[in-house]
Amino acid sequence: MAVRSKASALPHSWPINDWPPTVYPNRSSSARYLVRAHRDELLACGALSRVGRELVIMGEGYGRFLARRTGQVPGYEIAPNAVREAA
Repeated sequence: MAVRSKASALPHSWPINDWPPTVYPNRSSSARYLVRAHRDELLACGALSRVGRELVIMGEGYGRFLARRTGQVPGYEIAPNAVREAA
């Protein structure tokens, strides 16, 4: 039996000061606010780590954090809610 792994669009990890422009919230300044506001939740998801003096976001944990928060985003499309025409 073959094991399938889900490919993630998120990088493996990145420092907060060098936030990727393709990852929400797209800027380091906004990311610092996000980390301050949701520190406990990011830690619980395994998304926030410290390497020396630098705070680092772990991609897999950050994906879990975003998935938990999708209900609070208006207009976020998920497959079960997608509008489809009857066949």
